[in-house]
Amino acid sequence: MMSRTLFLIAAVMCSCAHAFAPSASNIQSSSTALSMGLFDSFTKAFTNEEYGPPPDAVKATARHILVPTLEDANEVLGKVAGGETSFAGLASQYSTCPSKSRGGSLGSFSPGTMVKEFDEVIFAPDTKVGEIMGPVQTKFGYHLIVVDKRTGGGDWY
Repeated sequence: MMSRTLFLIAAVMCSCAHAFAPSASNIQSSSTALSMGLFDSFTKAFTNEEYGPPPDAVKATARHILVPTLEDANEVLGKVAGGETSFAGLASQYSTCPSKSRGGSLGSFSPGTMVKEFDEVIFAPDTKVGEIMGPVQTKFGYHLIVVDKRTGGGDWY
C-alpha cells in the first residue's frame, strides 16, 4: 500500500510541475545586443568587416639541382643553356638531393621553410617565375633554382 501511495504522489507532483512550467509555445524569444559601454569602440578592432578577407598565405613552388661544387653547378648550367636536356632530366642525373627522383621538385612551401640563402632567392621580388637562378651557395652545396609558382603576399613579386 505504501509504494502505491508514493507512486500516486509522484504522479500528481509531475503533473502539477507541468502545469506551472511554460510550454514551448508560450516562450517568447528576443535578442538584444549587449552594450559594453566604453568597450564597444574596440569591437571593430576584432572584426574584419571593413578590410575584406585576409590575404592568401605566401607560398612558392620550386625545383632545384643541388651539386657539391661551384664547378659542377657551372657545368650543369652550361648543359641547361645548351638545351641538351630538361631541368628535370639534369636534376635526376646530377643532383645530390633526394628530390632528384621528382625532377628536383621541392613542392610548395612558405618563407622560412628552407635555408636563408635559398629563401632569399625564392622570395626575392626580382626573381622571375620560370627562370633559372644560381648558383646559390648554402651549407648543403650549390643550387640551381627554378621558381614554378608564387602565391599570396600581394604585389611584392
